[in-house]
Amino acid sequence: MAVVTSLRSAMIIAISALLLFAKASVTAQPIYTTLSLPPGTDGPESVAFDFRGGGPYTGISDGRIVKYVPLLGFIDFAFTAQSRNKTFCDGKNATANATVGTICGRPLGIAFNNTQFLFICDAYLGLYVVGPLGGQATRLVSSAGGAAIRFCNGVDVDSNTGLVYFTDSSSRYLLSNGSQAILNGDRTGRLLSFNPGTGQVAVLARRLSGASGVAVANDSSYLLITEFIGGTVKKFFLTGPRANTTQTLLNNVPVAGHIKRTPTGEFTLTETVRAFTHRALRINGNGMVLANVSLGGPYNNVTVVTGVQIYGAFAYVGSLFAGFVGKVFGLF
Repeated sequence: MAVVTSLRSAMIIAISALLLFAKASVTAQPIYTTLSLPPGTDGPESVAFDFRGGGPYTGISDGRIVKYVPLLGFIDFAFTAQSRNKTFCDGKNATANATVGTICGRPLGIAFNNTQFLFICDAYLGLYVVGPLGGQATRLVSSAGGAAIRFCNGVDVDSNTGLVYFTDSSSRYLLSNGSQAILNGDRTGRLLSFNPGTGQVAVLARRLSGASGVAVANDSSYLLITEFIGGTVKKFFLTGPRANTTQTLLNNVPVAGHIKRTPTGEFTLTETVRAFTHRALRINGNGMVLANVSLGGPYNNVTVVTGVQIYGAFAYVGSLFAGFVGKVFGLF
């Protein structure tokens, strides 16, 4: 009888452990929800949140910067192109059409500064800024180093200095023919900076292969850049004995998306291994990979992802072609 009781007890313990393990495994699975964009639009490549936690804000394919409001969905917040007409532009695809892009705008990277001004990289038109109330943005930069900005992509603002760092993905190709840039292995991208106090624009680095995202370190000593053609993560030193030099931290990061700083000072980015297969990475400032996880759910039907940003308990995923912003709980 004692043997039976012992066996029963052992089985109960084993089954309990199995159930606990199974429960933990289920709980560990990311939970995906989608925030749908306005009808007929797509391409929320990058997201941002204001200091009140409002958002996400994102730029979309017809030239609008929109803000997500619970119960309402995405509403119009700002636009870049001075010639933009809602009747003509709403629902148009500026991602694939440069003519539409010059009329309607095509915002890609966006980032707030400490005073809640939103800086915007418009792929066709250059660097813009808009105030906390939104509306028509003001163009700040359309050229640098004697060359037009042809493919403004990623942007970040140094919270300590107020300096704005942004990328020009190519000096030859526009967003609308970015596939040609990839096929030809273009290496004419640039890293740029803008000083809002003086209006000065500087070219910090050249010969980048599809310069995409940029994220400044918490202590302002360096920034990280991604290259979507070259498939790298690079470190550009802003201070110290290595100032104004570049170091490659990671190679073989296919279609490296926008890079974002986390609240704890780490960085997140995405890679598209192949169409419909994506991963999200969390790294430190030395390029050590702290997490490398698959993106599933709705992203199993998306060809390219372009970044992931942690805000609160969620990770928000961008894409050049998806009709939604992904909101993921438990990704990392």
